[in-house]
Amino acid sequence: MPTDPIDKHPDPGHRSPHESPTTITQARCNQRSAFEDASQAIASGESPCPSDPTPFGSEIRNLEEWACNQGTLIPDTALDNLDTVSNSTSEHEVFYRIEDDRAVKRTWAGVYGQIPIAADGKLDRRNASPSEYLRRMALHISVFGTDLTLEGVIISSKPSMIIGQPAGQPSIVISQRWYEREGLATNEAIHDMLVDEGFRPVPSSYFGWYRPTDGSVIVDAKPDNFIKTSEGLIPIDLQMAQFSPEQLQAAGLTSDASAPIIFIPR
Repeated sequence: MPTDPIDKHPDPGHRSPHESPTTITQARCNQRSAFEDASQAIASGESPCPSDPTPFGSEIRNLEEWACNQGTLIPDTALDNLDTVSNSTSEHEVFYRIEDDRAVKRTWAGVYGQIPIAADGKLDRRNASPSEYLRRMALHISVFGTDLTLEGVIISSKPSMIIGQPAGQPSIVISQRWYEREGLATNEAIHDMLVDEGFRPVPSSYFGWYRPTDGSVIVDAKPDNFIKTSEGLIPIDLQMAQFSPEQLQAAGLTSDASAPIIFIPR
C-alpha cells in the first residue's frame, strides 16, 4: 500500500511533548475525513426549494441543513470576541483565537472561495461550491499535511457577496494552526518548495502549478499565501483541486512526470 502523503508532513512543530508523529498523522487523517465526509453529504443532499437564485443554490441549502443535522451550526455572534486579523481578503474573514493559538477563518456570506479549472486549453479558476471548497481543504491536508479543522457553519447576518442572493447565507468556518511570520516568502523559495513536492509550474496561469503523479493542481500560489517560519515555508489558503488525466489534458498540461521543470518569474 502506498504511503499516505500526510505521513510526509506530520507538522511536528505543533506536537506537544506527549504527542508522537503517529498521533499527529492520525489527527490529520481525521481532519481530512471530516472535510471529505461533509463535502460528500452536501454535494448529495436534497434540500427542497422551488427555485435556485444561484448555480450553487441547492448546495447552499444543503450546507445549512447538514450543519443543523450535525450540530455544527455556530451562533452568528460566536466570533465577535476574537481579535480580527484581516477582513480584506477575497475569501475569508480571519480571526485569532488565543485559547488554542489558531487562526479562525469564515468564508464571506454566500461565497466559498475558488478552485482551479480547465478552460479553453488553459489552467483557470472559478468560484467554488460549498462541497468543492471542502474538498479543496481536504486536499490541502493530503498534500501538505496542513493542520486544518472544520469548525462548523454560521448563518451570516451580513448581506450576501453575490448580487441577487438574499441575506442570511451560510458561511463555512475553519481553523488553522497559527504561525508567526519570520520574513517574507519569495517566488524563488516557493518554486523550490513546490518542485520538491513534485509540482511543476504552469505558464500563462494565475500562479499555477500541477503535479503529474496524482493530478493535484494549484492556483494562487503567490507569496501572500505562504508564511516564512522557523519551521520553513508554510502554504495557506492555496486554491486546489485534483484533476483527472482528461482534465489535465483539457488544461493543456502534460501528465508526463519526466517533463522538464522551468522557473517562471512571477
